[in-house]
Amino acid sequence: MDARVLIVLVNWRRALDTLACLDSLCINCSSQFVVSICDNASADDSDLVIRERLSKLGAEVLQPSEEGFSANIFEYFDPNGVLRAVFVQNSLNLGFAAGNNLAYRAATRNRRYDYTWFLNNDTEIESGCVQALMARMDTDSSIGICGTTLVYAHDRKTVQALGGARYTPWVGLLHEVGNGTTWPQIVDEVSIERSLDYISGASMFVSDAFLQEVGLMSDDYFLYFEELDWAQRAQRAGFRLAYVSNAVVYHKEGSALGSGKSQKRSALAEFYALRNRLRVTLKFFPYAFPTVYIVAWLQVARRFMQGHFSRARMMAAVLCGLRREAP
Repeated sequence: MDARVLIVLVNWRRALDTLACLDSLCINCSSQFVVSICDNASADDSDLVIRERLSKLGAEVLQPSEEGFSANIFEYFDPNGVLRAVFVQNSLNLGFAAGNNLAYRAATRNRRYDYTWFLNNDTEIESGCVQALMARMDTDSSIGICGTTLVYAHDRKTVQALGGARYTPWVGLLHEVGNGTTWPQIVDEVSIERSLDYISGASMFVSDAFLQEVGLMSDDYFLYFEELDWAQRAQRAGFRLAYVSNAVVYHKEGSALGSGKSQKRSALAEFYALRNRLRVTLKFFPYAFPTVYIVAWLQVARRFMQGHFSRARMMAAVLCGLRREAP
């Protein structure tokens, strides 16, 4: 039977996380699936480590280059000739959205899948996730993006997000639904779905119909806010956001770039968090740009008061239009 689900992972210098995620998928997914992994120019041994693991899924075949792909594409076939995995060895770090998009396009050049699960590589899943997500999506074609229960990997009794987050356009700030609450818990999925403004980028299960109509994530962001952009495009095209509580994903959150809570973010992550907040506001919520801009200056003042002077200068330069490139 052909696989109905494509699972997409992006790796950047975290090959061991990617292998742990892949092992979790192989152990806990009873449904047949294909995995496509993009290595975003890690500049370490990630590509070799991951390819060695993928070779256990099937024989490796280097595909000939095609127009539009500036990367090496390897495919892995089991003894029956059924495709089990795709690996994209990218020559550039394209960022989160573009890396996911490239992995998806590489895996769908000659075939289609009913569903694609865009999953962070620093995650592990509980048994039954794919089946629960497919069951929900199979019964409601209006769902474009479906989220899961995200639980912190370092504290498996604490929720990171129930599906995704609420977004307040006037200040450009988000609040992950259920963050900090105890897991397991009784969940009202309908109520949570009504509160969602976007599905967390760590775990987004989408339909082929959605991808054909709305398209892939926008490449413009590199890091942060691409999932809000996608959700806005989905809802404006008539698709709904959904949440399946018993699809549980354990997330290490921000392990690659220090992109977790703001006080622990790397300078790179903070640059994109600020730049892209302004970008998504201008694109979808232009009425809120003045207040978002003021709040951003308050954050600059806060960094200064915290003694993070170089960080404050960098953020001020972004707000003044003097810095457009990441540190």
